[in-house]
Amino acid sequence: MTLPTTADEIWPHIEKWPFAVLSFVTPKGESRSAGVMYKVKDRKLYVLTGPNTWKAKHIKANPNVSVTVTVQRLPIRIRQAPPAVITFPGVAMVLELDQVDADLRRELTRGLGEMPDTCVIRIDPTGRFVTYGIGIPMRQMRHPERSLARVPVV
Repeated sequence: MTLPTTADEIWPHIEKWPFAVLSFVTPKGESRSAGVMYKVKDRKLYVLTGPNTWKAKHIKANPNVSVTVTVQRLPIRIRQAPPAVITFPGVAMVLELDQVDADLRRELTRGLGEMPDTCVIRIDPTGRFVTYGIGIPMRQMRHPERSLARVPVV
């Protein structure tokens, strides 16, 4: 096992784990975060939310975000090692639900059909993925210098 060196090695982890922490900035410059469920399509993340949520309001004012995906390695958490993580910056955009294709819309709404008062946040990763514990044995995670990787998102 080795640390990832390409985005192609990281995307399968992001696609498999549908939960992330989305961090954004308020118009006053204060940092905020929210747990979100997401779907991946064409290496972009899509989050269903309401147009009046803090997430949507703040992202409309400032599209710069950060995303952290925790990657569960074992069903039982081991005290000596935290979960593996992938974090990256991105640019987010709030879209109307009908601005995403029908298949993705069905996945986001879990087949519930029309959902009034919903919108979609699309997140385009930028810069670099920073990973901790991806592609290495769990024992090695005790050594941060051997557990970290920085990989361009493209």
